[in-house]
Amino acid sequence: MIRPIAIVFMAGILVGFLVGLSFFHLPLAAINKPKAVSATSISEARAVLGDRNIDVPILVYHIVRPAYPSDSAMVRAAAVTPEVFDTQMKYLQSNGYHVIPFSALVNYFTNGSPLPSRPVIINFDDAWEDQYVYALPILEKYHNTATFFVPTNWIGSKSSFLTWAQLHQMLALGMAVGSHSRSHIPLADVTDPGVLVSEVQDSKHILEKELGTTTNEFAYPYGSFSSTTIAAVDAAGYKAARTEIFGRYQLTSNIFALRAINAPTTTAQFEKIFPK
Repeated sequence: MIRPIAIVFMAGILVGFLVGLSFFHLPLAAINKPKAVSATSISEARAVLGDRNIDVPILVYHIVRPAYPSDSAMVRAAAVTPEVFDTQMKYLQSNGYHVIPFSALVNYFTNGSPLPSRPVIINFDDAWEDQYVYALPILEKYHNTATFFVPTNWIGSKSSFLTWAQLHQMLALGMAVGSHSRSHIPLADVTDPGVLVSEVQDSKHILEKELGTTTNEFAYPYGSFSSTTIAAVDAAGYKAARTEIFGRYQLTSNIFALRAINAPTTTAQFEKIFPK
C-alpha cells in the first residue's frame, strides 16, 4: 500500500540535493594523517590541525521494505528492499569497509583520533517504522551501527512511524538517534527565531528527555539549511549536522554541513560508489 506522505519526502530528497549543492563546494584533498591533540571545539581543533579533509561516505537510507506493485516511480527510486539492503551490508563487510558512528568522525576532527580503513557512516531519515522492522535485524546481523534521524513530533503519532519504545530498543542494540527537527519543515525558510529554536534546540531536549541519552547529531529536513540554521545547530550543542549535498569527502569546517550519499537501490549502483 502506498503511503502518500512518502511521495512528499522523496521529492524533498531531490529538493535538498539542489539546495545544498549551491551552498557548499568542497575540493577533494589528500587524507590527513592523525595527529593527537586536545581540543574543546572545532575551531580550536582547526587552529591546531588545520582544515582536514577525509573520505568518509555518509550513506543515507529512507525506506527499507519490500517493493509493492503499486509503488510510484519516485518511491521505487528511493526504496531499498530488505534483500538489497542485506546484500549491501554484506558487500561492505566483505570488501574491507568499516561502519563507524558520527562520533568517530567528530573525534577525528577534534582530537586526531584515528579512523579505520575505508570508514562509512550509515544513517536513516524520517522515522519510518519499516526501518525498525526490516533494516534493524540486518544491521544486527552484520554488527553494524547506524544513526536514525527522527522528527520528534512524529514519534508514535501514526502506525507507520517509530515509537519511543522502539527507539529505546534500538539504542540498547547500539544504534544512535539524532534529531531531524520537530516537524520536518525546510529550516532555511524559517524566519521566526522562536520557531527555529523549537525545531532545532527543543527537538534535542525532547529526545534527550525521552531517551535518557545525549543527542549529538542533526540532519536538516529536505537538506534545507543556511548559515542561520548552521548557527542554530551549533548553539544548541550538537556536535555534527548532515545535509543532502552529494559527496563523500568531509571537511572540518563543514562539520555542521556534512555531505551525504542517498543509498543506491541496486547492487550495481552500490558497487560503483564503494569499489572493491
